[in-house]
Amino acid sequence: MKNYISIILILSLLVFAFGCNQEAPTSKESPFIGGTTGLLISYEKDAPPTEVYDGGDFPFDVVVKLKNDGEYTISKDNVEVNIVGIDPEEFGLSDSDFVKHPNEDLQRTYKDSEGNKIEGIPTYVTFSGLNHHKELIGNTQYTIRADVCYNYVTNANSMLCIKKGQIDKDGDVCKVNEEKAVFNSGSPIQITSFTEIPRGKNKFNFQFTIKPKGNGAIYKKDSNCKQTRTEENKILVTVDIPGMSGLSCTGLDGGATSGYITLYSGERIITCTLETESERDFEKPVNIRLEYDYKESVLKGILVKHSV
Repeated sequence: MKNYISIILILSLLVFAFGCNQEAPTSKESPFIGGTTGLLISYEKDAPPTEVYDGGDFPFDVVVKLKNDGEYTISKDNVEVNIVGIDPEEFGLSDSDFVKHPNEDLQRTYKDSEGNKIEGIPTYVTFSGLNHHKELIGNTQYTIRADVCYNYVTNANSMLCIKKGQIDKDGDVCKVNEEKAVFNSGSPIQITSFTEIPRGKNKFNFQFTIKPKGNGAIYKKDSNCKQTRTEENKILVTVDIPGMSGLSCTGLDGGATSGYITLYSGERIITCTLETESERDFEKPVNIRLEYDYKESVLKGILVKHSV
């Protein structure tokens, strides 16, 4: 009897030890650094200065610093810096002198193969030779604003569960009926949720929400941030499941898997359906790409003093 009890105890211990050695599935790691910024925009110190004088004897520069804090490299041709708030002629220049592009591309911030964060290198746009030539009747306060319009992209990724049957059970490799983890590249517009919903035999339904997370204004891609109702809050959305056909999405103006959407009340929900037959259970990545123009500004006050 004692031997029988000993055998039972040993077997119980072995089962317990085996169970303890089974590692729980780890949470998925994001392929991106993340964050909700694109360009970081600022003025260089004393450019413009806080105070200058009238009379044409106090030239100064305006230097706009641009650092790409997001994860999309921007071509120099797709970044425009525009100085507003002061009359160019009043400061000795012309309208064309107040619009410039950087001299080099703005390299993205990214994660290397070892997981290290590689920062984007700052770029400077210089507006030289501003000088208030005319005399003022007294000290006058101005505000200089640098408007920066740039083309940007958000890449997002989640996983879709493909099953022969769509009933979730304990021990399945994945679940159909649940909200999934979604990962975004560093950018001012994000996919904030991704949910898969049972649809029916051989149909896999999912929806995702697009929301702005930055402080800038959104415009249609390649619109140069034109402030018209037809260009504002427009985003080009492309959805792709690599290696699989039968995908279609509702709400995309222009196609089943790629087209423009308009943000209403600060968000938009897109619903997609994948029609496919499968004899096995597996997960499949869903890649979402958002393309848009984005406008941000930086302001600084400058006091033009009257020369005595």
